[in-house]
Amino acid sequence: MAGSAVSLPASPRSVAAARRFAGRLLAEWGLDDLADDTVLLLSELVTNAVVHGCGGVGDVELSLGRTSAHLLARVTDTGGRAPLCGQAAADSENGRGMWLVEQLADGWGHHASGAGTTVWFTLPLPGPR
Repeated sequence: MAGSAVSLPASPRSVAAARRFAGRLLAEWGLDDLADDTVLLLSELVTNAVVHGCGGVGDVELSLGRTSAHLLARVTDTGGRAPLCGQAAADSENGRGMWLVEQLADGWGHHASGAGTTVWFTLPLPGPR
């Protein structure tokens, strides 16, 4: 599996850095068609990691990889909390991130490790045109 990773500080500014990292890597791989969904979902996962996982302490690890059929994105934080698919009120500005992942990703999941919690998602690679 081809891939690349970056370590980002547990800061809200890292969300924009994650978007730039993913956009550049997808362009390099010729996967521009996946950029919008990937950047949106990574924004949600990195935000969750910074706010709920790390509590602003430590780093967030982001990795993107690809197989012949899928893009795989992983975000690892130093916390041990599993992601929640919350139910946001109609006028709420928060609480829809994991719902978006659930709706847009081909698959997603999470697991705990000695390093913290990893949340991942896959997107199918575009077929031949």
